[in-house]
Amino acid sequence: MNQVAYLRKPSDSAWCMTLNSCHEPDARLFCFPFAGTGPSLFRQWVGAIPSNTELIAVAYPGREARAEEPLFHTIEGLVEHIIPNILPLLDRPFVFFGYSMGALVSFELARMLSETHGLEPQHLFVSAARAPHLAELNPIHELGNADFLRSLIRLNGMPREVLASKEMIRYAFPILRADFAACETYRCDLGYLARFPITVFGGERDARVDKERLEAWRNFSAVSFRLNMVEGDHFFLRTHRDQLLGSLNRALGGIAY
Repeated sequence: MNQVAYLRKPSDSAWCMTLNSCHEPDARLFCFPFAGTGPSLFRQWVGAIPSNTELIAVAYPGREARAEEPLFHTIEGLVEHIIPNILPLLDRPFVFFGYSMGALVSFELARMLSETHGLEPQHLFVSAARAPHLAELNPIHELGNADFLRSLIRLNGMPREVLASKEMIRYAFPILRADFAACETYRCDLGYLARFPITVFGGERDARVDKERLEAWRNFSAVSFRLNMVEGDHFFLRTHRDQLLGSLNRALGGIAY
């Protein structure tokens, strides 16, 4: 299968990569990747979402096409830079999907957009992430290199091709440390209530995020909350993509245009 090229449009920036061709979309689905990854994570979703929906992946600095740019070490700092770049694309109904780190980024972005611009997603989908008010029980971003690597391996978060290359490990470590620091230090106090539905996905065998910490997302929606547990570990995105897309597509199909 050929890799899907990013479709540059006048409204795009380095932060938002359009992955499909959709003239005058009725809605936009924004996807936020997990730690250490970039927009290419979602290229296989092209063709699997409604034809009237534009698929856009949010690109964090420091990886893939933005490899030479400085990394962010806080969720808040990252979101503050995303906002001006995503605003031109929020002229249509939109849905957020965030995975692990992306779950926290998309939640904080939705919160800040609501409070500062009166804009809210039609639905927020978060996966493999603790609720925002909970502290990280086992932070790893300050561990020595050997322990940090062992922790990543336990999560099944290091592809074999990376583990087989010392050069790739050296490249990946600064990105992963920055991303884990951002995730593990992020907190949002109870009190904020989203005026949009929140759907949460979790892996039954996730060694980092258990069901109780997923269930706690319930505290942040004034509209509706749903928790879906699936087979798999922290990276069930790779094995249960169809289930995730099915839920997303149902939400996109229910948007009133």
